[in-house]
Order: sequence, then C-alpha cells, then structure tokens
Amino acid sequence: MSDVDTLKERVERVIEEKVRPALRFHGGDIRLVEVTGKDVKVRLLGACCFCPSAQSTMEDVVTGSLREELGDEIGRVILWDAISDELLDFARDFFKRKQAQSQ
Repeated sequence: MSDVDTLKERVERVIEEKVRPALRFHGGDIRLVEVTGKDVKVRLLGACCFCPSAQSTMEDVVTGSLREELGDEIGRVILWDAISDELLDFARDFFKRKQAQSQ
C-alpha cells in the first residue's frame, strides 16, 4: 500500500466519521474526489452544493476536521466545484436544439 493510499483511507475515515454527519444534518453531503500528494480535493453535494455558506463550510467543517485529525499529513484542501460532463453535454444539446428551432 502506498503512502497516498494510506492517506486517502485516513481522509475517507475523517470524512465519514466527522464531516459527513455535520453536512447531512443540513441536507448536504461530500465526496472525496482525489488525494494528490498531500492535497485533498473534495466536492460538496446536496444542499451544500449551491449554499452561500459553502466556502465557510469548507473552511470550518471540512478543512477544520481534516486538520484536527490529520494535522500536517495533509496540504491544501480544495473545493472541486466543476460542472459534470453530463450536465455540460445536456446544456450543449439543449442550446443546439433551441438554436435549430429558431432558424
């Protein structure tokens, strides 16, 4: 098992035990996207996804919990807020159809 796999497992444990319950209390959730070196990339889901407090949730709940449990084992905690490929494809198709209808 590599160091990254070990760190990934520890991050997943903290998310499952500390972070996810706090987010679910407010109708949200979290997904671990990847661990690269010491950097942790996560995506907020559910009600947390578009919440105006998402950045403070990241700092207080996610980063705070990970730092409290893992300390210097982790580097940056990055909020991944990219739009899914499926949603982009849907939007492209939708606008192509709309454009074709208006011509």
